[in-house]
Amino acid sequence: MSGAILQPPSGAGLIAQDATLHGIGRAVAEVPLTHPSNRRWWIAFAGALALLGLFGGVLAYLLFTGVGIWGNNNAVVWALDIASYDWWIGVASGSLLVSAVLLLLGAEWRGAVNRVAETVALLCTCAAGLYPIIHLGRPWFFFWNLPYPNTYALWPQFRSPLLWDAIDIVSYLVVCVSLWYIGLLPDLASLRDRAVEDALAQEKAHGRSRKRALLKARAYGIVASGWRGSAAHWQLWVQAYRTIALLGVLLVVSLQTGASVMLAGSVMPGWHDTILPVTFLVNAVFSGVGVTAAVVVLVRSVYRLDGLISDRHLEILARLMLCLGCASLYCYATEFFSTFLHGDARERGVLVRRMTGEHAWAFWTVVACLLIPAQAFWSARMRRSTLAVAAIGLLVAVGAYADHVMVLVVTLAQDFLPSSRLAYSETIWGVATFAGSVGLFLTLLLLFLRYLPAVSITESRRLALAVTPTAAAAERKPVRESEMRPLAEERDEAQDAPLWGVSAAFASEADLAAAVSALSGLDASHVHLSAHGPVPMPRVVRTLGIAGRSIRAYAILGALAGGAAFYGMCVYATAYDYVFLIGGRPRFSWPSFVVPSLSFAMMSGTIAVHLALLILNRLPRLNHPAFNIPGFLRATDDRYFLSAEARGERFDADRIVRKLAALPAEAGRPLDIRRVPR
Repeated sequence: MSGAILQPPSGAGLIAQDATLHGIGRAVAEVPLTHPSNRRWWIAFAGALALLGLFGGVLAYLLFTGVGIWGNNNAVVWALDIASYDWWIGVASGSLLVSAVLLLLGAEWRGAVNRVAETVALLCTCAAGLYPIIHLGRPWFFFWNLPYPNTYALWPQFRSPLLWDAIDIVSYLVVCVSLWYIGLLPDLASLRDRAVEDALAQEKAHGRSRKRALLKARAYGIVASGWRGSAAHWQLWVQAYRTIALLGVLLVVSLQTGASVMLAGSVMPGWHDTILPVTFLVNAVFSGVGVTAAVVVLVRSVYRLDGLISDRHLEILARLMLCLGCASLYCYATEFFSTFLHGDARERGVLVRRMTGEHAWAFWTVVACLLIPAQAFWSARMRRSTLAVAAIGLLVAVGAYADHVMVLVVTLAQDFLPSSRLAYSETIWGVATFAGSVGLFLTLLLLFLRYLPAVSITESRRLALAVTPTAAAAERKPVRESEMRPLAEERDEAQDAPLWGVSAAFASEADLAAAVSALSGLDASHVHLSAHGPVPMPRVVRTLGIAGRSIRAYAILGALAGGAAFYGMCVYATAYDYVFLIGGRPRFSWPSFVVPSLSFAMMSGTIAVHLALLILNRLPRLNHPAFNIPGFLRATDDRYFLSAEARGERFDADRIVRKLAALPAEAGRPLDIRRVPR
């Protein structure tokens, strides 16, 4: 089991004091490669599939009968369907915001949380994206929302918030996928190389186990896109990761406050309040942190990753929930005091109906699950309790869902006109639809936990190098014999092949940087130096002289171009080509185009950064001569490699070997020097 590799940290430590780069990679990679706790996973997966099957059955009945099975009426046109959509988006926003802010602030403890938070954000977005489609009534015509050439020369109504939802969902999905995949990319390479090690170890074996090992190695190799952990890769990876995180923060704030500002700008009692956008954003982040904390506890307990997800991490999450709980309590208290002190009779009536009306259960669920439980974290004992952190996190999510039901249904059920007041009651079909979407989330989450690393290997290694002496002092031992043969060719054939260059293995980044400095005087037209390692290497990047490369310009240009193009399309469609005046609005009602244009700009900037990262690093490239370096599998584990690639006939391999061998043992002498064939 993975828990036997790293001992839990003592005291308030963030990571085990005996953690090493190899130990961290082994502890995390063992889960997707060997599938511990297999029986419990299958039991949970069967339950999730049952809920997913329920979802499929409900959708089939809904498509056959219509959305009326949800119980919506002319007054309460938004009920559990939109409440569920808003809740999923809220959880996704909170999870994404937590991961992005921790990354931008450089929080040391983010390594145990950010992968789970990014995954929760992505899966919640997938669940939320289904609701606008099935709410259309005829979901097979969902593409009518897209601005495409058609027979009647029609345009979508860009002033409609329903169209904004479609744009927001697509933009949110793109940002979540990009942030999740870029953070996962180095870890996928680690899984690829560990799977290759397993395949090499079973080279003489026959049967299903060897075929399974080869299949895993190929699958992880494809999704890793040929990541080699070079200094150039890492330099752009850090920039891309942080840039997309910033775009994600802007998108979250825009999405959450945009929808709530529209409600607050209406005249409906219960919505017409300046505190509503703040409440929406706080509760969204609160629910996202709660779900993330529950999943983190699940990963820690099931896979015994106590050495990487420590009690200190849980205490920090508990403190964060306490702060958000106090902020949420303040928002509700402000709403109550302002309404009862200087609100009108209708606003006071809404609050009274929330507490005593037909849907009073929603209000008291908010009080019992969202506002009160987090206050338990004033106790240090509760903050250190694994069960308390997980249970309160789930209660917060339940309370946030009840809040969406309360805000939507109670206000819509009693309009200003008595003739517009229609009672609403939840139906079993609405509840079953939401339960099925939970099944979709759980199914995808369990698949993620089974086949992908649930904790960031890269971030955990960076933390270990910063705070633990064991990881900083890398082990100086020779390359393992199983790694000293090329992966694609036999040893004899590799020696007879044309020379690609010279490689050297090092125990630490400091030794690698010293070796790069020693070879920096070589003519760049004859030799190309490259460095590879398991973590970002800022010192080596500066020594190689590539620190000036930047990817941020692509983000700015992509965001500006995408936002301006979408805004121009909105203006052209509504003010010139397809004029559709509503309520006396002017043709050029520019404020109504800002929200979707901003979402589209964030999506365009994200796509530009993602493509720039791959293109500038020349990825994907599944076959590269560097993979023929003996022992190169450890470049994603605990070794640093320097490669001197031949450029022209004047490449002098012997001179490079002599320079490397002459380095002092305490400053740059390599552990191993090899000639690498093409």
